[in-house]
Formats: sequence, structure tokens, C-alpha cells
Amino acid sequence: MKLNLPNIFTLSRAVIAPIFLALLLMGGRVQVVSAVVLFIVAAITDYLDGWFARKYGQSSAWGTLVDPLADKVLTTAAFLGFAMLGLVAWWMVVLVILRDIATTVFRTFADSIGKPLITSWSAKVKTFVQMTFIIVVLVFLAALQLDLPAWIHQLASWILFPLVVQVTMLLVTVITVWTGVEYFLTNRAMLRRPCVRLLRSRALRRLFKRRANLG
Repeated sequence: MKLNLPNIFTLSRAVIAPIFLALLLMGGRVQVVSAVVLFIVAAITDYLDGWFARKYGQSSAWGTLVDPLADKVLTTAAFLGFAMLGLVAWWMVVLVILRDIATTVFRTFADSIGKPLITSWSAKVKTFVQMTFIIVVLVFLAALQLDLPAWIHQLASWILFPLVVQVTMLLVTVITVWTGVEYFLTNRAMLRRPCVRLLRSRALRRLFKRRANLG
């Protein structure tokens, strides 16, 4: 790995994620505001690493692989924090995390055999929706900690009303899971060959034969 500026931006998101989560869970004015600022800075680096890589020709296979992983680490930290604070349901967060793990494993497998996966536009929509939801919730959490006009506090209380947050998170979860399903469907040909090889393997045939003999 060549440690150029885009790669430094990518790594910074993975470093910021646990610090952000710790500050968010601590509570208190300084901690929550600091957590929000850190997350926004990390979100900006997601744009900067791609911009610098394209502008200065510093794209790399490592960066292509790790950049979406760093994004997932950051958003996962936020969703875990929201669940721990009781803002969203755990089952939604678990679905989002499982989707990200499945697509990451799939992408790693594809890269290992030199077959890059096809990424649809819906994946970018998913990232935009997730980031928008997280930043809105974080900004209004910070607003409640600051000495701001009463109408802003009232607006924050409405935005963070449990039913509003839960319904919005449900929409985010549906979009996230669907893009995962679409991801596998679009690249299903990638799975066909390994599955055929597995079914034709001697070890599997022996296993089926042994079970048939036991039956």
C-alpha cells in the first residue's frame, strides 16, 4: 500500500469511527458536539479521497477495496451509537450490518479471483440516504445540547421524536437491504461458477454418498 493523500483520508475514517462512537455515548455538550463535528469531517474525507485520487491519478486497487469498507465502518459506528442510545431498533441495525458484511465478503472474493463486481447507482443512493439520516440525527442531537433559540429545540425534539426516527430508520433499512439483494442479483454470475465447482467436488459427492449409505 502506498500511503498517498487519498489513502490517508480513507484510513482516517476508520480511525475516527471508534472515537466518534465513544464521544457520542459519553453524552454531554462538549462530547456530543465533538462527535458530530468528527463525523462530518469524516464524511467530507469520503468525498476528498475520491477527488484527489481522480485529479492526481492516485487511484489504487487497495484504495478501491478499502474505501467502501471505511465508509461501512463509519456508518456502522453511527448506527450502533443510535441503537445504544435507544433511538433506533437493534434489529434494523443488525440487518444493515449483516448486509454490509455480506457485500464486503462478496467483493473481497471477487477481487481475489480478479473479477471486479458491478456496482449499481442504487448503491450510491443507499450511501447518500444513510449519510443524510445520520447527519440529520446527529445535528439535532447536538442542537439539543446547545443554547439555541427555543424553536430550534422544538424542531429538534420533533425530528428526534421516537416514532419519526424509527420510521425513517425503517426506510433506510429497507433501502439498504434491497440494494444488497440487487447487488447479489446483478453479480449472480460470479457465484454460479464457485457453486458449480462445489457441487462437483469430490468431497461433497463423498459426503452425499456417506449420508445415503447411512440412510
